[in-house]
Amino acid sequence: MIYLLLLILIALVGCNENNSISAGASTLPENDIRVMSDTFGVTSQLDSCIAISLTPDSFLLGECVTHFGTLQADILTQLACPEGFKYPNETAEVDSVCLYLYYNNWYGDGKSPLGIAVYEMDENTLKDNLLYQSNIQLADYCSLAPSTYISDQSNIIIPATPVDSSYSSKSESYVPTIRIKLSDEFAKRFFKIKEFDSQKAFNELFKGLYICTDFGGSNVLYVTDITMTVFYHFTMQRPGMNDTIINDTRAFYANEEVRQVNRYSYPNRQSILTHYSQVSDTNYIVSPANIYTELSVRIDSIYERINQQIGDTSEYRVYVNKADLNIDVLYSDSATGRPRDRWDTPASHMMLIQKEEINTFFSKNEMPSDSVAIIAALTATSDTLGNINYKYTYDLSKLLTRQIRNKVQTEYLNFVLVPVAVTSNTSTGSIQSVKPLQTISATLIRSANNQETPMDIEMVYAGFSKTRQGQ
Repeated sequence: MIYLLLLILIALVGCNENNSISAGASTLPENDIRVMSDTFGVTSQLDSCIAISLTPDSFLLGECVTHFGTLQADILTQLACPEGFKYPNETAEVDSVCLYLYYNNWYGDGKSPLGIAVYEMDENTLKDNLLYQSNIQLADYCSLAPSTYISDQSNIIIPATPVDSSYSSKSESYVPTIRIKLSDEFAKRFFKIKEFDSQKAFNELFKGLYICTDFGGSNVLYVTDITMTVFYHFTMQRPGMNDTIINDTRAFYANEEVRQVNRYSYPNRQSILTHYSQVSDTNYIVSPANIYTELSVRIDSIYERINQQIGDTSEYRVYVNKADLNIDVLYSDSATGRPRDRWDTPASHMMLIQKEEINTFFSKNEMPSDSVAIIAALTATSDTLGNINYKYTYDLSKLLTRQIRNKVQTEYLNFVLVPVAVTSNTSTGSIQSVKPLQTISATLIRSANNQETPMDIEMVYAGFSKTRQGQ
């Protein structure tokens, strides 16, 4: 009954459109129930993302100049061994070893050449029990000594016109593929590895591959799969008949059974961050692992204001029934046939997370919660003129209720907007996993200082007399 009454009272409360911390509507005459509305401001600023922790299921490879800095992306990966495998007999001889990179898209100029180089990791192998970050130190795993370079030759490709593909371009299952022949010296050395009894033993003998680019700076590939294939032959002896030469292959995959790291670097990140920090009315969230936006909420001011409007929280039990934070996205999709290198495409999902919880959230593969991390999907609405407006909306009511009731002694609540990739259950719609977004994107939003519509939190809160509740 009390909640039904509360809903009726909330409907009667008007909202103040003031952008700063301000009084809302009126206080009800009853002393046992008080309902108020307020608008609270936030502050926003750009924040540099030095690295992200993730287990990638796809990879970026290449170098490209974007509006938010130069991105360089490369790959360190182990390969899964076929446990228990043995080459047919002692007559088996290696013919060649080739690396295959499959990609489904690219960022940048698809008609510009890109050179790909392959090295063998010689220092250390990746460990099973560590979650690596995107700024991993290459020198700890590959020395880049001349002996570690195992590409047979320079591999120059043009993303938009692959010349070595597994399928015909007319096929519906067409997959652009890069075939890289590895050196004969490496092929002979790798063919001598016979330890296929365990992945650990195999990793000690073959630590993995480092894949990077050595030419071009105009595109980045979205690599979906990596496979290394050994081509070999052996002689099958048949009594009373001519011997038969059998050609065979064995594939080694970069899959979920082994470790991979996608390494990102932005050589001019700081100068880009300084430049865009001077733009006061707009903030940016750029992936992968580049620029985020930090938001701060004066929780002590909200607490003080509620005490003024509701009364002493020792006498009233406070409920925050509404606390909507709207993030306006500056984006127009009116153009048809958007190019692949469009840099201002916003993230379809944006996570608002308490700043101190970012590393723990991703390293432990946690799920969104009302108290730590809230996910909002990009939504579109139409105004009276037919213009499409985009935004993210976050409900902070449960988080603020918990903060106020527990009287958490802090001046600010600090959040970070992080672009994420969300995997959901197709039947239930429930979220199954949340990972940092790896695709190249930039989300432009109105800042807290925007003169047109600055960020704010629209709140409706109520106080119930503890004396009356106890009756």
